[in-house]
Amino acid sequence: MNKIFTSKIDITVLITSIFQREITIETANYYSKICSEVILVDEEQPFLPVNEISTLKKKGITYIPHEISSYKGSYDLICKKRLIAAKQSSKKYVVHSNHDERYTYHGLLACLTELEKDRKLAFCAGQAIAVRKDALQIYYTQSYKNLFRYQNLDNNVEQRMYHHAKIYVPIAHYAVWRKELYINTAEKTILTHKLLPTGSTILDEVIFEFAADLVGNSKAISDLYWVRNRINKPYEHQNKHENIEDSLKIIKKKLDLLLRDLLDIKVDFIINSLYKNLPNIQKKSLIHRCILYLRLIIRNVMNLKVNERRKGGFNDIEDLLAKSNIKYEKEDLRNLINSMKL
Repeated sequence: MNKIFTSKIDITVLITSIFQREITIETANYYSKICSEVILVDEEQPFLPVNEISTLKKKGITYIPHEISSYKGSYDLICKKRLIAAKQSSKKYVVHSNHDERYTYHGLLACLTELEKDRKLAFCAGQAIAVRKDALQIYYTQSYKNLFRYQNLDNNVEQRMYHHAKIYVPIAHYAVWRKELYINTAEKTILTHKLLPTGSTILDEVIFEFAADLVGNSKAISDLYWVRNRINKPYEHQNKHENIEDSLKIIKKKLDLLLRDLLDIKVDFIINSLYKNLPNIQKKSLIHRCILYLRLIIRNVMNLKVNERRKGGFNDIEDLLAKSNIKYEKEDLRNLINSMKL
């Protein structure tokens, strides 16, 4: 136990992985030093041998091998793995982590404290930043700016839905949860995808997000909570619907299923709000498409690297946090960054 932390947080961290086992184990080891339980559901084969599983167990990491045959209709399978892990948890609170990312000790602890104070809260998250790399160096950006002062505390479930859609951010996926409500939400999500089986779409995540709004209130604290790894290449599922119109139609049908017991809910309002607040899915004008095409040509001609620097990037992570008014603990942040071995 690192001496900068007074005690381990009484929470289960759920990690699911498909590949990059070395990075996954590093992530599990990080959490095992600050949280009382870690559960890893691993698809990568060959699975770990018995002696390595035993070593992980001694650190408080439960290793669960998981074999699947296909990624068709993959999002319900992703939820299923998280559900498997959650049902193995012996704790009151759970949080899911990507295999290559980190939550801060103080961010997790502050979220758990909020849940202890307010029984109406189903889940709580905090502020997020991303670590990136351009052609020359590592730099940092703020992620999900809608998390800043995010509060969805209306006791009316329809109003929670509308509020979330208007300032959409995938808060539920990466929040600290009351375990029983997380399990309930994952089961609802899986059932919805099964009732309308399709290939993956670029909007699949919203089903879990709005299923989460069904079970209770949520908020984001002002503390640094989540450090995203945007250097590591993400896994891309096959059979994904990239067509925006097709994706919106599929998600609308699934939301109709998910929310069918809410007689007054206006699913069209939710879909329209999502479209307005997710610029990546909005249709591009002809002029905009031409500009993007010209940029691609220029990059190819000049042999520029794809990982060009994003606007708003900071070389110094503490400068970014100060500019973004995000609270943090220096030793906590240093421990986290060092564990990522960037």
